[in-house]
Amino acid sequence: MILLTYPTEQDWLQALHEAWESLGSEAVSRRGSFNVALCGGSTPAAFYRALAKSKWPWSATQLFIGDERCVGPDHKDSNFKMIFESLYPRKPVLHRWKTEMRDYASAALDYEHLIKRETGDPPKFDLILLGIGNDGHTASLFPGTAALNEETRSVVVNEVPQLKTKRLTFTYPAFKRARAVWFLSKGESKRPWADKMAAGMGQDFPAGRVHCDLTEPVIYHCQV
Repeated sequence: MILLTYPTEQDWLQALHEAWESLGSEAVSRRGSFNVALCGGSTPAAFYRALAKSKWPWSATQLFIGDERCVGPDHKDSNFKMIFESLYPRKPVLHRWKTEMRDYASAALDYEHLIKRETGDPPKFDLILLGIGNDGHTASLFPGTAALNEETRSVVVNEVPQLKTKRLTFTYPAFKRARAVWFLSKGESKRPWADKMAAGMGQDFPAGRVHCDLTEPVIYHCQV
């Protein structure tokens, strides 16, 4: 993986915005749309707020969510809620998971049908954004969980015993086919994980196992 490090949040946001503009403009020019899977958590919120202030052509963009907690869309822990509020007052096409179904296996299958319909079968995103958890997880692929071994499905419901919950998540096959994968990382607690990933020594934790056929994943790390 490629590790890019920035000393301030402003530098980090500028680099991300420039990369988004470049990749997105190429996608719109070649294919007429920019299909992006966003990550949740606290790290990317500042980037989403910056994007909301930009003049990006949202009408040519479809946003998806790479993983979701099994809560309603109005719940404080919902990734959809965080992303929607961060992008407001922009209201781009943002495809949420139907967590109100309560049958989470069916919710995962529903989202897989959606991404196949919108991005191709098998799904192929222009960009997937990912985070790095303090235990090395990414999306909702946690250490020791069954979804780490998924080789066919792009979307599954994943039992996470250490959190006593289930999560809906994209899987390695979805990352593998993407045209670009970016990790968004901030703070010194994430740096050791990023360093291992960049050195090719990440096979023992979920984030480090992400592979992309078309290009190397890029880690955008902000030091503060």
